[in-house]
Amino acid sequence: MSQRVILVIYDIHDDDLRLKVAAFLKRSGFARIQKSAFSAPYTPALLSEVEAGLRRLLRERDRYDVQVYVMPRSSYEERIVMSRGYTPEEGEELLI
Repeated sequence: MSQRVILVIYDIHDDDLRLKVAAFLKRSGFARIQKSAFSAPYTPALLSEVEAGLRRLLRERDRYDVQVYVMPRSSYEERIVMSRGYTPEEGEELLI
């Protein structure tokens, strides 16, 4: 089990681009943890793949904010989650 986690968060106004980013992250093995946030266990290969894939998708777009964090699993597990009425999309579960 990886001792680190990759967290990707984004604010993308373009609906088409936002859907493409979400689909790419899902295909790459990330789990949706919020509408615009995904997480996955860290591997150097996955981090490289995600950075390259996101850069391809975002190329020549003019308005977006995408942030990729690598953090210790312990920090991720110590997060405080406050949620009511929100469930992951059908068929999705948190992988961490």
